[in-house]
Amino acid sequence: MEFFLIILSSLLFTIPHYFPTLFFLSYFAFIPLIYLIKDYDYSHSFIIALLVGFLNSFFTLYWLYQPLNNALKMPFSFNIFILFLYFLISALVLTVWVMINKFLQPKYSYSPFIAALSWSVLEYLRFEFFNFNPFTYFAYTQSSFELIAQYAAYGGIFLVSFITVLIASYFVKIYLEPSWKKTVPLLLIFIILVTIPLFNQPAVEEEIKYQKADIVIVNSKANNDFKKIEEEINSLSSLVKNTESKYIFAAENSISFDLIRNNYYRDKLKTKLESGLENTYLQLGGQAAAFDSYNAKIFNSLFLLTDDLEIINRSNKERNILSGLNFPYKKEIIAFLSDYLSFSQKVLNLSEADKLVKVEEVSYLNLFSDEIFIPLVSKNYNNSQDLNLIINSAAEEKIDSAVYSNLSFSAAVYRAIESKTPLIRAISGGYSAYINNQGKILMKKKLDNNGETVNLALQKQQSYYQKNPQKIMNIIIAVFLFITFVKIIIVIKNELSSRN
Repeated sequence: MEFFLIILSSLLFTIPHYFPTLFFLSYFAFIPLIYLIKDYDYSHSFIIALLVGFLNSFFTLYWLYQPLNNALKMPFSFNIFILFLYFLISALVLTVWVMINKFLQPKYSYSPFIAALSWSVLEYLRFEFFNFNPFTYFAYTQSSFELIAQYAAYGGIFLVSFITVLIASYFVKIYLEPSWKKTVPLLLIFIILVTIPLFNQPAVEEEIKYQKADIVIVNSKANNDFKKIEEEINSLSSLVKNTESKYIFAAENSISFDLIRNNYYRDKLKTKLESGLENTYLQLGGQAAAFDSYNAKIFNSLFLLTDDLEIINRSNKERNILSGLNFPYKKEIIAFLSDYLSFSQKVLNLSEADKLVKVEEVSYLNLFSDEIFIPLVSKNYNNSQDLNLIINSAAEEKIDSAVYSNLSFSAAVYRAIESKTPLIRAISGGYSAYINNQGKILMKKKLDNNGETVNLALQKQQSYYQKNPQKIMNIIIAVFLFITFVKIIIVIKNELSSRN
């Protein structure tokens, strides 16, 4: 029975990553977990939480084998061992929360507020100091629930996690202490969640600029095959010529040749596009050299081109699977790994790799694949008030996983809400989309050698979260520390009383 409940809890936690519309299942995941640990001591509770956390990692992050194998080029057994360790470390997050929550909870009751408080504080501290797993923040299970997801504009994914775990914990409380009266706080929470957005001031119509843009996706699988590269150029030029928008965005791997060094294919592309790019800006992605040199370093790059294919902006992303992570002694660890494995010692962040692109009425920021998992209001990013659009360009066919596609899409929804900025996803092998500044999904499709026109509503706004990135979390942390202090005093006092 115990093992069945462990599996049930893990499935309820992870199913929303496979089917985002089933977000509500994650609310019930806490019931079997808390039921299992409430009557056990800390050591047994630790083992149960570790097993649930490990299964969560396995079901959600199995796809990591593909990029790990490509990066390390090591035997299968070694890669599995590394993945096992990663799953185990990832499982510790849930395990630590179970221990903290068990300690802080009242002896004869269950407090949803304490459960939500400790969860959000742990997630925030994990993000700030030990972000070794940027994929499994609890808020990512709720991106399809617009009512709750929109609260990321006030406190980011951490506030969304607080609200979600609070609701989930009331289901736990109702299960442990059945009573209709206990549904009243749950009802009040939903009334408050519905009411607060009504006080938001709508955007002034004069401040909104409407602009069409096109997303074009060419499945680039040429791999230095000359004939296929020419077919790719023909497909791309055909899609571009069929667009009517001034701005055209393509995926991270939209071309297979080096736009910097390969003059032959660059001229061929220019010839094909000569009559189709009048007064148009085109952004293409591909691997390219840093300089016009055979020995130059290769980057994943995005190029903004004018109608005569002049490069007016370039964004680079160094290929490094550790680039989106944050943990103690990161630079030292990468430097050590680079001596034995093919890691680069330099990890580019957005402030170095990508600047705000300004093209007439559109000012946008490029986010590559793994950058979509880093909140735009974090200290590594440029919070320019000139920003009115975010472009997320990626190639997801390299990771053949619906879970990863759903995770990256959820992250994109939150990046749009947190910064109150519409976001375009130009994705090959995944979901291309247009998400407005409130997180509403206005277009979501898997484009396969075709294009889609979206009608942008551009405005320069800043969310409360951008203006006060730590304010709500500082309050939550302060309350959490106060409750922890009081609990420790009570435990010490009871211990001293029992000795007397």
